[in-house]
Amino acid sequence: MTDRAWNLASHRSLRSGILLPLLLGSAAAAVYALEKRRPLRRPTQSEPRRTLRNLALGALSMAVVAVVERPVVDALAERAGRRRRGLVQKLPLSAPVSVLLAELAMDYQLYLWQVASKREQILWRFHLVHHADLDLDSTTALRFHFADMAMSTPYRALQVLVIGTSRRALVAWQTFFFLSILFHHSNLRLPERLERVLALLLTTPRMHGIHHSAVHSETHSNWSSGMSIWDRLHGTFRLDVPQSRIAIGVPAYRRSSEIAFAPSLSLPFRKQRNAWKAAGCRSQQLSTLGEYRSKADIH
Repeated sequence: MTDRAWNLASHRSLRSGILLPLLLGSAAAAVYALEKRRPLRRPTQSEPRRTLRNLALGALSMAVVAVVERPVVDALAERAGRRRRGLVQKLPLSAPVSVLLAELAMDYQLYLWQVASKREQILWRFHLVHHADLDLDSTTALRFHFADMAMSTPYRALQVLVIGTSRRALVAWQTFFFLSILFHHSNLRLPERLERVLALLLTTPRMHGIHHSAVHSETHSNWSSGMSIWDRLHGTFRLDVPQSRIAIGVPAYRRSSEIAFAPSLSLPFRKQRNAWKAAGCRSQQLSTLGEYRSKADIH
């Protein structure tokens, strides 16, 4: 495809503003239906209450993204493409290769953000809302605190500025990112052999199930949100924990009432427990921690 043909196709796709949301919405509905038919892990929470809670948190987060992030990031991406600003724009590449390189760079920078969200206390206070879900499925992909989304805006803007992500590269990455988080957060059981092949390149449901484990040593793995190659390069890739032995969530918040809609919104602003220490008296702790296993027991 020539650069001219690529530009025409890209501009047409950007103008059809209603088609992409319809396709993404259809993909979300399809994944949700499939994971109900072929569940990977046994659900532990009552439905539809949990799903409605996650969708409500997701709607609030998406509203913040639309109002706070999108105007800033879209304008920067438009300028990067028009004025040829940023690292990718300076390279003598064809349009498709430039878009692909920008997407890879955006995906890697998101890996670094995910690591920081767990290790930096101020970021973790808000990201904890996402990890506190006691089940993991496609609706968890939307379960983020709205302030978590707002706090990531400066980082996303810096990504676009430094990388030189054009508008069409940004749309391509956002589309891939949404489909990816929908897929790897899902509770969809794929044939294990197929998933191991997919995991050579992409983040998969079994991979991300380990990342959402209540065992501290397990959750510090599989940070990737798109391409799995970043975990392989950094030595954080794991696919060695059976899903039947994973307790989703964090040990400190195991009651549904604590992670309902209103408590989830207020959680970052209240005094938080140590997420990796079970709440309650000593006997309750021992009973609860038995579910999470020691690292030695995994092997």
